[in-house]
Amino acid sequence: MTGLQLLYLPPFSIVSRFFLTAALFGFLGTLLGLYEVVVDSFLLPAFVHIYTLGFMTMTMVGALFQMLPVVAGVVIERSLFVATYTHLTLVCGVLAFVGGFLLREKSILITGTALLLLALVPTASFMLFKLLRIKAHTPTSGGIRYALFSLLLGILLGSLEIFNLIGYSIFDYFWLLRAHLTVMLFGWVGILVASVAFRVIEMFFVTPPYPKIYAQLFPPAVLLSLLIASLRDVWILKLPVSILFLSFAFITFSRLRGRRRRIPDPLISLWYVSMLFLTLSSLLYPFAGGEGTLFYLFLFTFGSFAQSVIMAMMYRIIPFLVWIHLSNRGVPNAPTMHEVVSPKRVWAHLYLHLISIYLFLASFFTGVKALWVFCPLAYAISFGFLLLNLSSGVLLYIKKKGQQKS
Repeated sequence: MTGLQLLYLPPFSIVSRFFLTAALFGFLGTLLGLYEVVVDSFLLPAFVHIYTLGFMTMTMVGALFQMLPVVAGVVIERSLFVATYTHLTLVCGVLAFVGGFLLREKSILITGTALLLLALVPTASFMLFKLLRIKAHTPTSGGIRYALFSLLLGILLGSLEIFNLIGYSIFDYFWLLRAHLTVMLFGWVGILVASVAFRVIEMFFVTPPYPKIYAQLFPPAVLLSLLIASLRDVWILKLPVSILFLSFAFITFSRLRGRRRRIPDPLISLWYVSMLFLTLSSLLYPFAGGEGTLFYLFLFTFGSFAQSVIMAMMYRIIPFLVWIHLSNRGVPNAPTMHEVVSPKRVWAHLYLHLISIYLFLASFFTGVKALWVFCPLAYAISFGFLLLNLSSGVLLYIKKKGQQKS
């Protein structure tokens, strides 16, 4: 735990509410996918945004409330109030935004957009401002700055897209779509995952550290390459993005292979799965336009990368916070991290996750209707199991907290 500012731990309720809500949105997204398969009417924007906003962004914003104080030493004043405001407006924004796409109702879509702006822009700007005031940066805290900037830029591009959809054309819609997609996926998600990995891979899995120069230069290099890739839909301009993330996947894989603790760990397996799909999505990216088979396959592989690494982080963060908060409270016989969520349950979820991925790939390449029905069902079971495991950890914390020493 060297280098962690445990004095600044935020309340446990902050992270737990974001994570539980994210798992619930993931589950609702699978039900939406099942409904779209049954009625044979697939609305990609609704499905993509309930996953990217409801699951991915909900998780990552919640994680930042914990990581900024602990990893970067950033003090978030009135963190419970700020987190509650962000969480409630983000939940309402996701529901309204996705509902606007499903109902094809402009007024609901505009309301959802406004709520998302109210949720993410103030919080991301505040966090970025706090990070910019730090004089000495680690690769993790420095990288998070670029991720937050990418989030704000991606929100701007996405808002301009909505203006186009409701009839106010400012920029070319397809250019906005490509730029928004690229900045949000590789900038917001990709840079944040890499920046966190620069710290937690070495700390939690006892691996050799990432090369320091590489870790420092990776985030600005990615942001610059994303700006270049957004200029035109030409594969040669997208190539630097692919090379950067291929290098990150390769180095992460080599670090995990060189870990000093060689015991089997489901979280390491999730990181392996994540890096495999990051490799595939990076290879597909230069040749994936805004539609077609390669585009849908790119979205799936990138989504599998993000889902795998988010699951790995959830299963590390929740047990860690339960253990450290209860220990700090002086709770007798505070549960160990493995007792919060047992490795057997994480292994079981890993297998469910792999089965879901296999069913999607089988249905995608064969086109068999029955498989398209079983695929969202498998993902629903997987997300339901994630919600169950996280809930059990939270309930254990609530139960044990009552045993605090007077």
